[in-house]
Amino acid sequence: MRQGHFQEQTTGGGKRERTRSALLDATASVVAAKGMEAAKILDITEAAGLANGTFYNYFTDKDEILRETAYGIALAVSRQLDEEMAGIEDGAKRVTMATARFIDITIAEPDWAHVLLGSAEHLPDVRRDIYHYLRSDIERGVEQGKFDVDVTDFLLDQVAALIGVALRAQLHGGRDPALTRAACESILRLLGMSPAKARKLAEAAPAQK
Repeated sequence: MRQGHFQEQTTGGGKRERTRSALLDATASVVAAKGMEAAKILDITEAAGLANGTFYNYFTDKDEILRETAYGIALAVSRQLDEEMAGIEDGAKRVTMATARFIDITIAEPDWAHVLLGSAEHLPDVRRDIYHYLRSDIERGVEQGKFDVDVTDFLLDQVAALIGVALRAQLHGGRDPALTRAACESILRLLGMSPAKARKLAEAAPAQK
């Protein structure tokens, strides 16, 4: 598991920048251990090895640091997916690859998985921004005739729920590529693809890297 993602981004920076990133890394660890609702500011400062009052030199409240942590992790994952999917124009292949690789990336970074799952449930603005990427690929597939759906927020909630089920199962039971493929197939069928085509494309989903 990656340690100190935010601190890695501020290597060589000043003390204030390093302290702020330490609080963000601590937030990810605390959310993974306790959940987003139960996490307290005191838990975060203790995990960062800082005095409780130090928190307020950097953040207004818990919601602010939760959002920044979630956005930072979502950005890191989306950048990796963008790099890996560069040049792929087929909307159905993009949805399949994004689903499989999102699960693989976050299973390898359990703290990230817990933060993103928590933000989907408790931070509507973060969820909406994450959906932007998903919506774009599905709409591309609709334009290409790969999918036959109306792209609504409810549809995106359903797709995210399928990804969440596969992710939670593997966080608790260990990595299982068959579950990832099943999630891909279920999503493709939800988007209007025939069972045979959905199964074939899901079976070609990228393997763990």
